Amino acid sequence: MNKKKGFIVILFAVGVIVVIYPHVAQFINNQIQHTYVDHFHAEAETIPATLKLEKIKEARECNTAIFRNDDGLSDPFTEGYNPLENTKCSQVLKEGSLTADTKGNTTNIDTFATLEIPKLGLHIPILLGASDYALSQGIGQVEGSSLPVGGPNTHTVLAGHRGMGTKEMFRNLDELQPGDVFYIHTLDERLVYKVEGSAVILPHETDSLRVKEGKDLATLLTCHPYRSNTHRLVVYGVRR
Repeated sequence: MNKKKGFIVILFAVGVIVVIYPHVAQFINNQIQHTYVDHFHAEAETIPATLKLEKIKEARECNTAIFRNDDGLSDPFTEGYNPLENTKCSQVLKEGSLTADTKGNTTNIDTFATLEIPKLGLHIPILLGASDYALSQGIGQVEGSSLPVGGPNTHTVLAGHRGMGTKEMFRNLDELQPGDVFYIHTLDERLVYKVEGSAVILPHETDSLRVKEGKDLATLLTCHPYRSNTHRLVVYGVRR
């Protein structure tokens, strides 16, 4: 009888752990991402103004090269994803983080900027590139799109998983509606983007993600529907 009771207790405990683990793990992962965000902004405060201007200038020169050599971009969630490399952006991409020092050292996860979506209660690091690593840590800037520093002739495409079991990421991206806003925080500026609309597209349908002359655009990209990889949900934002 005691063995039976003991087995029931163990079974109950295992059941409780199975139920609460995803919630606890998601809470912990959210706290870790908040730490990355806080660390980025704390480091940004210590960078001299002249160095900030230099780093932002490099990023904008990179964006000019992307605009002039608009080769399009590839879907980061497709198997065999092989992004095109723009050699004029190689130094910026190599450093990865705007808070890296001149030798490329950083104590963060190569956070380039941060993305804040007030409606979703989300504030998460942005990393350059949409590699598996970048998408496991935060939001990735899709190669071939503009770096997220704003300015005319730019269109940054920010990709995120539709949740990773224990990480929220872009799970609730479909809740954004026209008129909602999201923010990209750079070294010295908060860029405000207003949601203009959204669409569900196929992975190869990337024409709407190209740079548009004179425009300052930011698009959020994730898989659709939830727990599937057949389509893409895109939320289009325009700089206010």
